[in-house]
Amino acid sequence: MTSRTYDIILTLDSITGFSKGNNIIGVDTTAEGIIANVNSEDNTVKVKLTNTHVKFSNNESVNTTFITTTGGSANTNITPYVSPSFDSESVIISSNITSVAPSNYIAEKNAFIQQPLVRLYTLYYPGEFYPPTEGDNPSNEGLGSAWPENIPFRFAEVRGDFASDVGYTIQFENKDFTPYPVNSGGIDISSEGEVGETSISIANFDNLITTLVEDPFLSGNNSSNSVTGIVNGETVNGIDPRTNPTHANYDATIANQKGGNNVAWNYADTISFGDTWVKTKGDTRDLLGGVVEIKSTFATFLDVWPEYGIVQSITSNSIHVSSGLPYRVNDSVKSNADAQTFTVLDVVGDFVILDNNNPGQNVSVGDKLFIVNENADSESFVKDVFKIDNLQALNEQVGVFSLTNFLQFFKLQVPKRKYFKNTCQWIYKGDECQYPSSGTGTIPGSTETANGFFDINNQTVANEADDICAQNRQACDLRNNLRHYGAFSGTGRTIPR
Repeated sequence: MTSRTYDIILTLDSITGFSKGNNIIGVDTTAEGIIANVNSEDNTVKVKLTNTHVKFSNNESVNTTFITTTGGSANTNITPYVSPSFDSESVIISSNITSVAPSNYIAEKNAFIQQPLVRLYTLYYPGEFYPPTEGDNPSNEGLGSAWPENIPFRFAEVRGDFASDVGYTIQFENKDFTPYPVNSGGIDISSEGEVGETSISIANFDNLITTLVEDPFLSGNNSSNSVTGIVNGETVNGIDPRTNPTHANYDATIANQKGGNNVAWNYADTISFGDTWVKTKGDTRDLLGGVVEIKSTFATFLDVWPEYGIVQSITSNSIHVSSGLPYRVNDSVKSNADAQTFTVLDVVGDFVILDNNNPGQNVSVGDKLFIVNENADSESFVKDVFKIDNLQALNEQVGVFSLTNFLQFFKLQVPKRKYFKNTCQWIYKGDECQYPSSGTGTIPGSTETANGFFDINNQTVANEADDICAQNRQACDLRNNLRHYGAFSGTGRTIPR
């Protein structure tokens, strides 16, 4: 780069190795310019000269980065540039409202013939982690953590025609909802605008509701062997390394079994590895305080049409599906595993003829062949948010939850303890439990002697690492610690089993 010489009218004030009074007569530099900071109080200028060679009046020179000089007659005032304004170029814009059209949701709601109503349910637990972040991960008290396994739990209720010989899928805002038999109560609004209580009954035919409700360790973390992972574009912790694609212990088979990559640890796997499980909640068996978000929309606004067929075989541009009933000529279709779309040219029985001679590059046998919804609208919905305040019933057929309006739910419950007769709510070996960590010695406040260690099934174990309290009366009795049993034996309310 060619050297440049900058002449500046400044008097040296101080620089190492030189005395005051030496005039700077030139600056030889390869830099693009000089940065100067003006101090108005003492009229000095601090000049930053990068890769410079400074020449002084006494013919001495020095390489330097910063020098301090006296401003002398330098102009330290800055006059801002003001753009000229011409009245002749001013334009006054006015507009008139010519029509008011209802939103897509209201237009569909008021239509003479409506598409099926769809209610989309999302269960978030713990409730203190709600609302989710932009990436759909926990916020507030759970910020930076992963949701527990199988949470958020998403299911949908379709009210309207149902074709029994085709499959159903619900996809909205790029999220999948499992169609479930759900019986939801009405969402009533008082004259003051308050949303009252409601209830939902969820089919339990696959035992999933029981699995969630009866898990006392739903929310927690493996404190010994967790890693961070990217979930929905955000970094969260508490991830099982076997599900993290960047970890040396990644196992694709286990990741698929758990529903995908970067899944949180669960209690059973943590214990099976001999690791330590730290609970986030004292007891999660009733899901009390969990948040249920309900979005009501219409089938016409879903990402894809609910009905679909499963691909049986592919021959050239002909796809044999389990049922050709949902498809029509000119429908745009795609596989659930790929974003490439095709146009339906013809439907012959259970064969769908596409406008592409080689759809097998994007569609595979076993895929769901979705019908892309041209009217999809992710903003056409009404949202209500509730908290679970009671598990009313649970059996092999159904789970019934009582919900109260999120805004009317007191986060600090009074009383804070839950009245259950069959579960202790104290932290094991905590201030209330007071069982000795060593499993030996006298129980505080009594003459009883600690009776060793037991596991979650109340079986004797040899060391403290395997010592886990089952939090029931038998567990306290075995440890000779009934004095500190933290349940309400005289009440009639029990956590369903």
